[in-house]
Amino acid sequence: TNLQVVRTAEMANIKALVFVRGKKPDRETIALARAKKIPLLVTDLPMYEACGRLYRHGLPGCSEA
Repeated sequence: TNLQVVRTAEMANIKALVFVRGKKPDRETIALARAKKIPLLVTDLPMYEACGRLYRHGLPGCSEA
């Protein structure tokens, strides 16, 4: 987890970042995301399950947005 993920999210107009499998952003990444107003979410779930749950609860896929 580094600053580049936040910069990339900003350039791609991504509304939030999800860290899966218990990965956690470092303090610099949190500070930059806060400054850019990009929410950071953290879960212990693997990516497949996290994506499935988000989709099941109404978050559209990229091709549906």
